[in-house]
Amino acid sequence: MTTTTINLNLTGEKIQYLSTDYLGNFIALTSQYNIVSSVIDAPLDLRPGIKIIKIINEERILVVLTDSDLIENALIIDYQGNTLVKFSIGTYINDIIINGKKIIVSYYDQGVLGSNGPNNDALAVFNLNGKQIFGFNSSTLGQKLIDCYCTANLGNSKVVFNGYGNFSLQELDLNTLKLTAYETPDLCIGATSLSTKANNLIFHSTYKDKTSFFVWNLQSNEVKKIPSEFKNINATDHGIFYKVYRKSFMLIDPLEYI
Repeated sequence: MTTTTINLNLTGEKIQYLSTDYLGNFIALTSQYNIVSSVIDAPLDLRPGIKIIKIINEERILVVLTDSDLIENALIIDYQGNTLVKFSIGTYINDIIINGKKIIVSYYDQGVLGSNGPNNDALAVFNLNGKQIFGFNSSTLGQKLIDCYCTANLGNSKVVFNGYGNFSLQELDLNTLKLTAYETPDLCIGATSLSTKANNLIFHSTYKDKTSFFVWNLQSNEVKKIPSEFKNINATDHGIFYKVYRKSFMLIDPLEYI
């Protein structure tokens, strides 16, 4: 297991929210509502009230606002801060991942069981025009999700996710919007972070173990435990996880040699 720490060199403020890719290309919101990023040259002057900010691609950024009373509580902006799209992304968001031209959003149970919106679907997919094109609870013929614990990209056109209420691992093809379900190994149930690398699904913080990584190989169906002491970590692509501190973050690679 290897780790890399990246310091944001903040003075008089701390990280309030940060997202990164597996290479360490990050964007962060500080406690003073400044936007700090490794990929944007000019500072962004955005309104207060930002909850989540995430890089979509080389031209666009996703911004989610804290005001849940707004019907259109998400923006897609360019690197100069100009608003390109406004849309409703739902409330009580757990995580957001980007896969090509798709935005995949998972929701906590407060959102799934709460007021009407995309959040009722537990997992929703949007295109870059802000249109919802898929919702899990609206589409599944099986047991619905009450809380979507974790989600991850599986290659360039698929995502995997699972949660409470339906403990199967769900695989969603983003081109066909077809679902495939797999029985989740007992050791991996309840994980709050998930990443993938090659044929491996890497889970962290399961019901039975809050610090270890569990690697489920889809070909052999074997599960391997990798002990660690990390808690409360997030996942990005290619088997990489990250932990956010006050003024820095750490990339964690539990599968260094795979």
